[in-house]
Amino acid sequence: MIKMKAIELLLSALSAATAAAWAHTDEAEFRRAIGGHNQVLVASPSQALESEWTIATETEKNALISVDCASASSLCREFGVISYPALRFFDGHGKMTPYRGPRRASAMLSYIKRAARPSVTILKDEKVQKFQASDDYVVVAQVNPQDAHIKKAYNKLASQYQDRLSFGSKETTSATTVSCFNNKDGQQSTLSDLTAIDALPNLIETCLTPVIGEFTRANEMKYLQSGKSLVFYFAPSPADRDAYVDAMRSVAKMYQEYLVFVTVDTNEYGDLAASLGLASDKFPALSVQNPMYGQVFPYPRQKKITAELVGGFLMDIVQGRVQPWDGTMSADESGSPHNEL
Repeated sequence: MIKMKAIELLLSALSAATAAAWAHTDEAEFRRAIGGHNQVLVASPSQALESEWTIATETEKNALISVDCASASSLCREFGVISYPALRFFDGHGKMTPYRGPRRASAMLSYIKRAARPSVTILKDEKVQKFQASDDYVVVAQVNPQDAHIKKAYNKLASQYQDRLSFGSKETTSATTVSCFNNKDGQQSTLSDLTAIDALPNLIETCLTPVIGEFTRANEMKYLQSGKSLVFYFAPSPADRDAYVDAMRSVAKMYQEYLVFVTVDTNEYGDLAASLGLASDKFPALSVQNPMYGQVFPYPRQKKITAELVGGFLMDIVQGRVQPWDGTMSADESGSPHNEL
């Protein structure tokens, strides 16, 4: 029996050729794992998850096992696995919940570590600063004992969002405050007026909103209805998209009142590129869309995609020096629609 504090079980309906890439375990071992007191993340990945799975196993070789749904289909059906990828979390006490976080190795491993802690970590003064930097997203409440109702609401919220953030709490004789740290983007939000019923949930959602998010089929309407223009970056490689986010973060912060920057995984949503004036097979690529006016501004393919050049391109759009795409052909096919550049 494999002993582990946290186990991720991969329930995958893969072809025989693909299945060879996974070190599957059998049903008996699977049931022993979820029957213990381990925190267990159960996944049924698609082929697109394989690269992230490989990265995760390099970090946690003894904490990840998989079950092949091609040979254990009834087991997969028992746990509601009908489409891929899908992830289920077992808390070690008989409760199973869906995992809704990113399908990235770092996110899944962080989730496992987070789940091993209590939903709210009680902090001492000397531990607060260290805890604030312990995760990508961290919430710290400094609660006055007189505000028992806030403490109750905070603990309830922590149970709801534990899959995405780390929550800490310490007692104070001062006024109650709640701070949320987005360490990925270097941003912090602090709330002292907690009278509104939705004050805490709004704080969490604001904190969880990345400066540069990922545009997917599941969240596209949220972005399209944001009332802002969108800056799309298309790339097939997670490493390439991560590098773009790191390089472009300062520009995205500068324009965040008016623009929303997003990345697009071309393996999942590459067909979107054509509607934004880009060739469907030449990546990485960038395009700007104004959904309100139906305008699209493809970034010239011959230009490098750097923070300085993209920032200049955006200014040229604002100042009317770039004409919107006419919709008849891709930027590559038409030569350069940005004659003034």
